[in-house]
Amino acid sequence: MKKINKLENINTNKKGKRGLSNIVGSLLLIVLTIVAALLIGHFVFGLFSANSHNAGISISDASVIIPGGEYTAQGASITLTVTDSGNDPIVIKTIYLESGGAQYALLGGTTGTTTGTTTGATVLQPISGEYQTVKGGYLVEPGQSITFSGIVTSATVPSLSTGQTIVFLVSGVDNVTAQTLSQQISVVVQD
Repeated sequence: MKKINKLENINTNKKGKRGLSNIVGSLLLIVLTIVAALLIGHFVFGLFSANSHNAGISISDASVIIPGGEYTAQGASITLTVTDSGNDPIVIKTIYLESGGAQYALLGGTTGTTTGTTTGATVLQPISGEYQTVKGGYLVEPGQSITFSGIVTSATVPSLSTGQTIVFLVSGVDNVTAQTLSQQISVVVQD
């Protein structure tokens, strides 16, 4: 009997030294599965936004002011700030003002009027911000802004009046993917 007991002890000692337990092996399998799922999600679905192309334009601080309320004599002062709200650089190409059912080009673009067509309007000029002048527009890096300002007269926009609601339409292009972007904002003309 003593010999059998020695064999049992030898067998049990070998059993305890075999390797990782079933619980540790299961945990490793779960961790590896989660890591594999994240990697597949990253490449297939663009799960991590830092590596995806996300372009965007936002408009803020837009104002139209007619000094003294007399548009035909004074014109209107326009200011608006455009921000690159995505993670790709954008090129601001055009800014239009919509009033009374018609669009008027304030930067770039084309305006059709009764006296002809105006192409490449330059009513608005950049006055501040971080940007680069490039062919066809202004390059703005992610998170940066550019502020435009100018004076609109009755020669550019036939009629504006205090209290009127107008719309600014800003268009640009994602400088990485060449995707066209646009954003608009409504503004009430102030005195």
